[in-house]
Amino acid sequence: MAMGSCYTCIRYLMFAFNFLFWLLGCAILGIGIWIRVDENFSKYVNNSDQFGMLYTGAYIFIAVGVVIMVVGFLGCCGAIRENQCMLGVFFALLFIIFVVLLGAGIWAVVAKEQVKDVVNKALEDGVKHYFSEKSAQREFMDMVQNDFECCGATMGAFDYGTRVTEVEACSKFIKPCNTKLFDFIKSSLCITIPAV
Repeated sequence: MAMGSCYTCIRYLMFAFNFLFWLLGCAILGIGIWIRVDENFSKYVNNSDQFGMLYTGAYIFIAVGVVIMVVGFLGCCGAIRENQCMLGVFFALLFIIFVVLLGAGIWAVVAKEQVKDVVNKALEDGVKHYFSEKSAQREFMDMVQNDFECCGATMGAFDYGTRVTEVEACSKFIKPCNTKLFDFIKSSLCITIPAV
C-alpha cells in the first residue's frame, strides 16, 4: 500500500514538473514572438541591414518554444498514463534540448563582442550615408539619435565632420550612440539571457 501511494506521488510530481516545463515553452515562445513583433525593437531592425540576425534569434526562440511545449506535453501525458514509450521520448528530447540551449547560451556570451561590432558598423554606415540620397540610413540615424538622445556613431558630433550643423540631433546631444544602442539591445536580450 505504501509503495502504491509513493508511485502516485512521483507520478503527480512528474506531471507537475512537465506542466512547468510546458509553461516554460510557452514563455520562450512568447519572448520570440515579442522580439519579432515589438514596435520599439522592429523600428531599429527594419531600418538597418546589420540587425537582421536579431530576427533570426527570434525565429529560433519561437521554434525552441514550440518544441519545448511539445516535449512538456509528452512528459505530462507519459506521466499521467504511465506510458514508458512517451517518457523515453520525453527524456531523450529533454536531453537534446538541454544540450542545444546550453550551447546557445555559451554562444550568446561569447558573441557579445560581435554584437557590439554589428552595432558600431550599423551606426558608422548610417553616418557615412547620412547625407546621400539613401533615405533609409538618414531615417535610421535620426530615429536612433532622437530616441536615445545621442549624436553620431562612436565619436559623437565629430563623426559628421564639417557638416555636423546639418544634423539636428547633434545640436541637442553630445554623446555617441553606439553604447546607448548596444545597451538597449543588451537590455532587450537580458530578458532571455541574463549572462549577456
